[in-house]
Amino acid sequence: MDRLDPARTALLLVHMAKGVAGDVDTPFNRLFRQRAENTGIIAVQARLLDRFRTAKAKVVYTLVTYQPGLPGVRPNSPLFRTLINSPTLLQGTPAVEIINEVAPRPDEPVIRGQAANGFDGTALGTILRVAGVDTLVLAGIATDVAVESTARAASDLQYRTIVVSDACTADSDAAHARALDVIQKWFGETPTADEVVRALGAPSAKLARA
Repeated sequence: MDRLDPARTALLLVHMAKGVAGDVDTPFNRLFRQRAENTGIIAVQARLLDRFRTAKAKVVYTLVTYQPGLPGVRPNSPLFRTLINSPTLLQGTPAVEIINEVAPRPDEPVIRGQAANGFDGTALGTILRVAGVDTLVLAGIATDVAVESTARAASDLQYRTIVVSDACTADSDAAHARALDVIQKWFGETPTADEVVRALGAPSAKLARA
C-alpha cells in the first residue's frame, strides 16, 4: 500500500467498549466478546496504537452511547429493537468505557454518538479537519456495522479510507469477510496491520519483537 503520512493520518478505534468487547454483560457483549478474543483483534489494535503513538499520528475513539430512557431512539431496525428490549450502552455506565487493553491517553479524543456512523451528529469530522487529517485508518467492532458505516461516511467525506482487516471483527467470519469485500470494492482499502505499520514507517522495537 502507499505510504501513510503520520501528520495527515488518524487511527480511529470504533466501539471498543466494555459492553461490546469487554466483561460488562450486554446483548452486544454476548455477540462480540468471544469473537474479539478468538480473532486476536485486541492485541492487533494495541500494536497499531503503539505504532501510531510513536509516529505522533492522531488517535481518536468512537463509542455508541445512549442517554438513559433512550430519547431519540425508535424501534425502526433490528439494532434499535434489541436496544429498546434490553436498554444498555448507557451514558455514565461501565458498559461505555473503553476496554483497558486499548484505553485512550488523556489527549486522545473519545467521540460519543447514537448512530452506527461515527460522524453522524458528532464532532468527529471537525476534530479530524482541525488536525489536518485526510487519511483515516479504522479498527474495531463490528466490521459490518459501526466500522463499515463509518468507513462509508469517511469515503463520502473524501478521506482516504483504510479498514485494517485483522483489527476488526463481526459476529461471524462470513459477515466479516463480506463487509471487507464491500469496503474494498467500493469505499477504501483493507490491508493488514503489518501493511499499515510498514506504510507508516519503520516499526518500533516493541513491534519488531511482536
